[in-house]
Amino acid sequence: MTGWAELVAAAEGGPVSRGSMFGSQGLRTGTKFFAIWWHEQLVLKLPPTRQESLLAAGQAVPFEPMGGRRMNGWVVVDPTVDWPPLVDEARAFVESQQT
Repeated sequence: MTGWAELVAAAEGGPVSRGSMFGSQGLRTGTKFFAIWWHEQLVLKLPPTRQESLLAAGQAVPFEPMGGRRMNGWVVVDPTVDWPPLVDEARAFVESQQT
């Protein structure tokens, strides 16, 4: 299993940098976050169709940083899922949304 430190090392550089979001470590491209490490869990911003497929497969749950208040666009990814490709997907998605 890939941990947060490995994900950061692989993604950091160029337009990708570390930052803080909700008091947790995160990765952003430009000024927009695409991944955060929340209470020892990986949280990613993904396209709606990708979120839906992960949720339907039981590989993710909605991200609710304030108990019962879902944060639109973000999911907590199960640790059994191969994280690096999903982090790449999240980055590409967020980059495509920037103007």
